[in-house]
Formats: sequence, structure tokens, C-alpha cells
Amino acid sequence: MATPVPGEPDTPQRQLGERLAAWLRSDRVTSWVRTVVPALWSAGVAYLVALGLPAWLTEPANGLGQTAAVPIVLGAVYAGLRWLEPRVPSWLARFLLGSSRPPTYNQE
Repeated sequence: MATPVPGEPDTPQRQLGERLAAWLRSDRVTSWVRTVVPALWSAGVAYLVALGLPAWLTEPANGLGQTAAVPIVLGAVYAGLRWLEPRVPSWLARFLLGSSRPPTYNQE
């Protein structure tokens, strides 16, 4: 926790703010963000891919082609982003993955 500033009382609001800041920096939140942000990128890419799919491919499947595109694109985009991560500047990794710091997991 942060050291209190001299002359400032350690109020419940300050304690709550420090706990919230620590929680936001936690590995659990980092792992969640690093899952959700690539999924959002993937959804956007899948949407754009689905817009460009030819009718002869989507009509026989009654829209199943667009539905199947989402998990396929999700896997490809996530793998691509993880491959790019060590090869791009940290600001770009943060933009693409939501955090440039991978979470650490306890070995139990």
C-alpha cells in the first residue's frame, strides 16, 4: 500500500482507493483483460470477414458460416496477437492485448 502523505489522515475512502488500485493491478484482472480485449478484436475481425463472405458460401449454411467464422477468427487472431506480443513495442502490445504485462500464476 502507498505510504500516507504527512498531514493527510488515513481515511476509509483512501483505504478503499488503495485496495481498488491493488485489485486492478492483480493477476486475475490482468488475465481477464488479456482474454477479453483480444476477443473484442476477434469479434470485429470476424464481423468484417463475415461481411465479405460470398453468398454462395453462406446461403447453403443458413448463416452458419458467419457463426462458425467467429470462433475460427477468434483462435487465429488470439494466436497471432500472442505471437506478435514479444515482437512489438509495449505500447502496441498494451493496445492489442489490453495489458503489456502477462499475468503470473502460482505453482501449487
